[in-house]
Amino acid sequence: SYFMDRSKYDIINSAIKGDENSINKLIKSEQTNIYSMLLYLKKDTEDINDIAQNILIKLYSNIKKLKNPFSYKTWLNHIILNSYYDYLRKIKSKKEINRFSYRNEDDNNIFDIEDTKCDLEDKILMNEMDRVIKYSINNLPLHYKTPLTLREIQGLSYKDISDITKTSIGTVKSRIARARDIVQIEIEKYQKS
Repeated sequence: SYFMDRSKYDIINSAIKGDENSINKLIKSEQTNIYSMLLYLKKDTEDINDIAQNILIKLYSNIKKLKNPFSYKTWLNHIILNSYYDYLRKIKSKKEINRFSYRNEDDNNIFDIEDTKCDLEDKILMNEMDRVIKYSINNLPLHYKTPLTLREIQGLSYKDISDITKTSIGTVKSRIARARDIVQIEIEKYQKS
């Protein structure tokens, strides 16, 4: 299980019991988290709003079925990943390829560090490095991208990732290590260019 502050626990617990106000608070508080997670799984933002909306509807419809507030984060990540996989299956069934083109536009940066001493050139380099990291993660095969995103972005334990992906903890650890190696190689290639 993961650390949860008391107020979050109370909101989740009340939502499970059917309190509409708590459910609405929970949905509002999760919107950014869900959107961020989808940004790491998907290379473009074209359908992210639709997928996120679908996830929020599932959260709203199913929160009362959750038994333990402490399993909430794992439960929500199951919903996020299942919705994403449903989306992939849907586009694959339309005979579209499972790879998306990377948009080279300024988007929300993962590592948006505010540094007043940083000059313009440094900021440009940080933004470019941020883009390289995002691009590298987005180009990982799904079986590497999913556990890396769950670990690095969502902060889940290896055990939780193992439960969500239905793979052994050893497989999760090796896939995360391999994913990190691939991303590191891309960063080194960028730094040499």
